[in-house]
Amino acid sequence: MKAFYIISVLVVAGLALTPFYFLDRQDVAYLEDQIVAYGTYGAKVRSIDPATCGDTTSAGIQGAFLEGLYTYDFLLRPLKVTPLLAEDLPEASADNLTYTIRIREGIKYHRNPCFGTEADGTPKTRTVRAEDFELAFKRIADYYISTSLSLAFIEDKIVGIQEYRDRTRSYDKGDFSRYDVPIEGIKVLDEHTLQIRLVSPWPQLVYVLALKNYAPIPRELIDYHLASRPDNQGGREPIPLDQRDPEIREVAAAVGTGAYYLADWTKGHLIVLRRNPEFRHETYPAVPDMAGLSEAERKSVQADIDAGLYDDAGKGVPFTDVTYLTFVQENNPMWMLFMTRQTDTAGIPREMYNQVVSPDKELTDQWTKQGIRLIKYTSPAVYWYAFNMEDRVVGNSKSLRQALGLAFNVEDYIEVLFNGRGIRALNTVPGDFEGAQQAGPSPYARFDLDAARAKLRDAREELVAAGVIEPGEPIPPLTLDFGGRDEDFRRMGEFAQQQFRQIGVTLNIELNDWPTLQEKVHKKQVQMYSMGWHADYPDPENFLQLYYSPNIKRGTNNTNYSNPEFDRLYDRAAAMMPSPRRTELYVKMIRMISEDCPVLLLSQPVGFFLAHSWVHNIKPHPIGYGYGMYRRIDTEARRKAGGR
Repeated sequence: MKAFYIISVLVVAGLALTPFYFLDRQDVAYLEDQIVAYGTYGAKVRSIDPATCGDTTSAGIQGAFLEGLYTYDFLLRPLKVTPLLAEDLPEASADNLTYTIRIREGIKYHRNPCFGTEADGTPKTRTVRAEDFELAFKRIADYYISTSLSLAFIEDKIVGIQEYRDRTRSYDKGDFSRYDVPIEGIKVLDEHTLQIRLVSPWPQLVYVLALKNYAPIPRELIDYHLASRPDNQGGREPIPLDQRDPEIREVAAAVGTGAYYLADWTKGHLIVLRRNPEFRHETYPAVPDMAGLSEAERKSVQADIDAGLYDDAGKGVPFTDVTYLTFVQENNPMWMLFMTRQTDTAGIPREMYNQVVSPDKELTDQWTKQGIRLIKYTSPAVYWYAFNMEDRVVGNSKSLRQALGLAFNVEDYIEVLFNGRGIRALNTVPGDFEGAQQAGPSPYARFDLDAARAKLRDAREELVAAGVIEPGEPIPPLTLDFGGRDEDFRRMGEFAQQQFRQIGVTLNIELNDWPTLQEKVHKKQVQMYSMGWHADYPDPENFLQLYYSPNIKRGTNNTNYSNPEFDRLYDRAAAMMPSPRRTELYVKMIRMISEDCPVLLLSQPVGFFLAHSWVHNIKPHPIGYGYGMYRRIDTEARRKAGGR
């Protein structure tokens, strides 16, 4: 989201329930002739810079105005990568170490003064070039930009990335001449051809290139917006080197190629996306040729045909002119905006769930009669309580970690705290990912108090042997950290305390704000903590890399799990192209994590949200962003229903 997503349970649950759409009452005269989408967002946007994006809220906003080389088919399931700014999928060399990518010609950036101005003062534009992607990689590798999440994908995969990063340290922070230094493994062969050379085969490359983190960046943006500023004579002057910020932070510098441009971003309040008037001709997806599809794909397509999701096939997009989003952090105001028809879609607050959704998880008649629709979907995410494997207590006793898993009633957790909106996570990767079904459920992903108590006896022996406790002493009190301080987090903490109390384990709860929890995890100052992972791409490797010991230093292995045998298997699997043998290795690694229990598995989220009758083409994408251009609003139906 996207980037790596190291996220708290409640934040992800909220994002899964609340799509990214927009709201405001201004510009009434302007909006009379516009097709407008209205909605809310509940988590602050952290970044509009693709290099630093690492959270789902920011990724959702950036996806509207930024595009990468690749994307995912909006409707097709299982997920399928398709070209976006690239002409076609990459051409790989025989040894799978060199990838050549042709860039589509004629793709224009949003008009921006960084490209100069026309005679009438209108900002100019230019077409995308291969060198713009090269610059995107350089900024991600730049020592002076906080890109740890996007850098983690490529730093040991692409030739010369680490060397380039080391070299940038010798420059002043504001000296952008470092972007003139080449990266050995990134070559611009001509204006529309990019070549990437890998350290070893990396089958996930095309998935990573579908992330908006690697969207093209024109050098003019850097020189105009980051290296200069307005002067007193109406022109511009250079910013002193020691005052330059290499990160893109202002709306004026958010230059992309997407169907929309970022027109306004009032932090903590309003976001406005407006149609890009010079967006190239793109159309709504057409029904694919069924003969060329797998059985699963054919079923997906037929279901979408039956649901009317292909009714707009072949029509030009985007369908909406403006998207308004207002920051609404509390559930009640968000809900009232939807109920008064001021927004198009909404999540369902926990306290309203039983009034809206029936016991069989369908919309009740009261709401159906109003033309409201319930959209349900699963997310490729797994939530857990993570153990710090370097902690002297939980890290020294596998049996203790296993006992805590057996003592935790996940089914009750999902039902009581999330209205049943989730499914029990059975192992460390989403259930429909390669190898997950073959690996089977973890032996400790079940509620069994007798087995938990037996394991706890083993845990005492392990802790005595490790010198943590004396013979006859109880298990020391444990501490679980959360990344939030509101009532929902307090209830989650109390539930966990009750679960562990059943086997005689005392649990203390620490409520932090999200940045504080992240810092504590980074500094290894936690014992147990609430987090999860949302897939960046549909490959188990994206989850298994969380337990690869070299990633402890890179900041993505936050359990600090280290197992030489796991690392050996990971090194082999990560360089293998898809094959039954690779699946076998994935299965072994999944089972290894299931046995060692560096995390207490909780749930995979199931998203529920509502849409008014005038909103069409809704199909939440589990991974990709930038599909708002397919959303269609029937303005006449909205008006008749009493909407704005």
